[in-house]
Amino acid sequence: MSDFLMVIYDSPHWVFIALGGLLLIAELLGTGGYALWSGIAAIVVGLIAWILPLSWPVLWILFSIFTLTSAYIWWVVLKKRDHNQSRKNQINQPQQELIGIKTVVTDAIINGSGRVKIKDGTWSARCDKDLDVGQSVEVISINGLTLHVKPLNHE
Repeated sequence: MSDFLMVIYDSPHWVFIALGGLLLIAELLGTGGYALWSGIAAIVVGLIAWILPLSWPVLWILFSIFTLTSAYIWWVVLKKRDHNQSRKNQINQPQQELIGIKTVVTDAIINGSGRVKIKDGTWSARCDKDLDVGQSVEVISINGLTLHVKPLNHE
């Protein structure tokens, strides 16, 4: 048994490469990304240990640093991507995509109510001001099936 432990102690590169392989296999089984960065970090540390004769504590510190750094970078990338797509993917609220669209009044908005055209249909619209047919407006919010619009000032 002690010979086996000596082989492991003398070959940290194989230990980290094997650990990385096991973590990547675990990732394939569906951990949702948690084991990916630790697996990659372990393989990188294994390759470094193969080239440079570093002690076990130094290798574990490198493994920790690489894991935390790569996971943080991936978190930043995902957060940025999710922020960019959050407005595009309004699950169960597809009408939220209409906010910000510029359109024209099709039925005059009088006493706060009228209609606007968006794509191939018309929507009920509300506005604080009375607006004439053909006036440009921008959708600022949605309440049920009613769009809240504001007039666009052309200067």
